[in-house]
Amino acid sequence: MKVVVDPVTRIEGHLRIEMNLKELSTDTGKWFIVGEAKSAGMMFRGFEIFLKGKDPRDAFFFTQRICGVCPAAHAEASNQALDIAFDAVPVPPAATLIRNIIQCAYYIYDHMIHTYLLVGPELGILCKYPPMIPPALGKEGITKLGLGSSYAKCIEMQRKANEIIALWGGKFPHHASGYPGGVTVKPTAERIAGTVARAVEIWEFVANTMIRDIQAIIQASETVGEKVSEILGVNIRGLEDIGVGTGNFLSYGMLPDPENYDDWLKIAYGEKGRRKSAVFHAGAWDGNFKDFELSKIQEFVKYAWYSDEYTGRKPNEEETVVEMGKPGAYSWIKAPRYDGKVYEVGPLARMVNTFGLTWRIPRVHPITGEDLGDFVYKVRNPKGSVLDRVVARVANALVCANKLIEFAKMLAEYKDTSICNYKEVPEKGEGFGLYEAPRGALLHYLKINNKVIERYQCVVPSTWNLSPRDDMGQPGPVETSLQCGTTWLPTMDVPSVCSAIWGEDYGNLLKSALAPLGLAELNMEPVNGQKFNTTIALLVVRSFDPCIACAVHLISK
Repeated sequence: MKVVVDPVTRIEGHLRIEMNLKELSTDTGKWFIVGEAKSAGMMFRGFEIFLKGKDPRDAFFFTQRICGVCPAAHAEASNQALDIAFDAVPVPPAATLIRNIIQCAYYIYDHMIHTYLLVGPELGILCKYPPMIPPALGKEGITKLGLGSSYAKCIEMQRKANEIIALWGGKFPHHASGYPGGVTVKPTAERIAGTVARAVEIWEFVANTMIRDIQAIIQASETVGEKVSEILGVNIRGLEDIGVGTGNFLSYGMLPDPENYDDWLKIAYGEKGRRKSAVFHAGAWDGNFKDFELSKIQEFVKYAWYSDEYTGRKPNEEETVVEMGKPGAYSWIKAPRYDGKVYEVGPLARMVNTFGLTWRIPRVHPITGEDLGDFVYKVRNPKGSVLDRVVARVANALVCANKLIEFAKMLAEYKDTSICNYKEVPEKGEGFGLYEAPRGALLHYLKINNKVIERYQCVVPSTWNLSPRDDMGQPGPVETSLQCGTTWLPTMDVPSVCSAIWGEDYGNLLKSALAPLGLAELNMEPVNGQKFNTTIALLVVRSFDPCIACAVHLISK
């Protein structure tokens, strides 16, 4: 029996998830779980093709349009590839600080949105945590019940983060202040003061509200695990045993040290390294810290609608050649692999490659100096899980909130305000930009010939995470997590599942809230006269924060 969710909502782009069900027989009865899963990107675009022949400086602007949610990361990866291709490195320290400020603010915005608006509704409902449930009852519900209080506050705070990006980038989305070798915006007292004023409010939301909310989810996860274990007759600790991954985590690092840019550049030139001078490190964790090696990245296309002629190629060797209708293929997403293995990318990969399996992040108020106590978290499942991924996003946001104000203060004190190592467009050149988008490892490669782009390739986070099977038959990270053996598809609706976990009062309340909104059949998919609740499966998928608009880049003639 096959359950299909198409399209998956509350993501960027068009994603189709197919799940072949397997019957699980236990002492408590017969249940359905996911046996085999397929992740399929169902849209295609032309960025890697129509960039050919363009002025290289246009890449900074064009590639931001790959995604309206995460344009700033594409801008940075493109800029860094251009820096190298133009031989305009190292970037001046003041320019690095400005880029870091933009990226910190952008990351916080993105992680807020994901935590509360994208994955938050499932978390809030399943874990019976009103502040993360959408404010379905409006202002009155927020005031009287706290229903959606954090959700609503997130909308206000993410706007302030975007205002910081606009201070330095001219606008957001799609900021306009990048140039090979640096930036085109000067640090001024007004911009720095405007950054700090907004950053303090943002820090307070992240350090207080987001940390409080994620701690509540961690605690509620235990109850969810206990009740689901009783229902299914299996041992599930909680969300840490749902969406279990491969245990392989890849990171390129982010937020370079302005005084040690040479360390940042090494891996982009093909050297082994971890970028340990940066705030977040590069690495290829497989149970231990490992150096990252650019030469170990390949993209496979056996199960994607591309010509097999270019399967297994490295990013600087491949071309994007469409083969629609290819037998056995089921996705427009390629299958990137590192050292021939399946690696997960994203906030969890960043945190693990930087801090290992135990994280300790300070929460000291940047103005008053009040110490709120460190946020400490030990990864619950070393292979990755729904819980570990959502906690990692909040932890990432806290690190960036701390660094945002620190970078602004550093810029205010910086004596050398050179903002660009300016170079003319070269006759020939090539370069890799290796950075971290909020969703994970992001690679841009370009080759310049006759002063125009001859080749451009993007290997983006959701290409890694949402990939189909590769030429060796290995399922991608999301496919692996869905078919890990704990993705339960009940035949009960959402209120009934919540009643079973938290009691009938809560289930009835949900039912009365969902029905007037036309959501009584929330996440229910009909198959052969039965309906299956896909909430847990969707929670697994959304824990990766899919961005299919980023993951596919081709055009059909």
